[in-house]
Amino acid sequence: MIFPKPTSYYEQGFKRSPALERATAPFRVRNALTGAGIVVFCVSVYAYSIMAVRQDDFSDIKLPSHMIGQKKDDDNTPKSA
Repeated sequence: MIFPKPTSYYEQGFKRSPALERATAPFRVRNALTGAGIVVFCVSVYAYSIMAVRQDDFSDIKLPSHMIGQKKDDDNTPKSA
């Protein structure tokens, strides 16, 4: 049985064919607006999260007495094998 050669919207070297350009032309603006909306949403969620964490004040939390004045020094801690 002979199968027809599979067709593709891409030419040699993965260039977009004129048929693919015509098929995707009506969706370019809508896809660009959707992509811009997703980017704006992600940036706004990131900015809100950073602003919310930045305004936290931990001065009302009391530290245990053995931790006051102690530096965090992880280099001198013994490592288990």
